[in-house]
Amino acid sequence: MNRRRRRISVAAAAAVVSALFAGPGRAQEMMGTDVLLKDARFRAGFAAALGASAKERWIAALSNSGPVIEVRADGETWLQATPCKPHDCAENNLLLLYSRTSGDVTGVLHAKGRHAPVGSPSPALAAAMEKMWKKEFRQQ
Repeated sequence: MNRRRRRISVAAAAAVVSALFAGPGRAQEMMGTDVLLKDARFRAGFAAALGASAKERWIAALSNSGPVIEVRADGETWLQATPCKPHDCAENNLLLLYSRTSGDVTGVLHAKGRHAPVGSPSPALAAAMEKMWKKEFRQQ
């Protein structure tokens, strides 16, 4: 294969792989929790929603979270983070949703044997978050 064809083949392959992983619309950037922690609206909503729990080290740092992803729930687009306590993820974890539109922060906190909603989610959003939490932390 000559060089020109090889370049075209590589470019075509890259476009196909990008399209497969991007889904409909534009490709999503990989985003970490550091982006959320730099957002003043997020920090304000986070502190209000979590209260005293926001001061726990692993929660405040959003430790051990996978990439922040976009999800749709209750008719809105949210950014989802899934931090957990280092060396104790199964029993201390948080599914956190943030709306860039409204600035709302909500989620499900599982810590110290207690499982509770964070913020003031609607009943439909609370049910959706519970399913997301089970999928993320209980593989259900």
